[in-house]
Amino acid sequence: MLWLGVCLGIAAWCLLSLGLEKHHQHVFAGAFRPARARALRGAGWALLALDFGLFVYGWGWAQGPIFWTAALIVSALAWTLLMTMAPKASAKVAAAALLSAFVAMPLWVG
Repeated sequence: MLWLGVCLGIAAWCLLSLGLEKHHQHVFAGAFRPARARALRGAGWALLALDFGLFVYGWGWAQGPIFWTAALIVSALAWTLLMTMAPKASAKVAAAALLSAFVAMPLWVG
């Protein structure tokens, strides 16, 4: 479950940071458009909400938010290091993390 949470967290942090002009220009060569930024940030918040729901579903209200917060901290640290050390490859790693999360989700939830 923690793997699923960290992978969704990395993808969410990716989408939230790519919604900012500075990070968007580091990763993509194209022009920054505000409509695209809003869509990226909205998708990032949606992934965080999905991640929270999965943790509450898995561990209940007593421990789910605590484990979700821990997974967010780990994923934020991983995303920050990735954006610092390899900004061009960071979007590909986040896409792989999202794919990994959606492959692991039916195994855990089902």
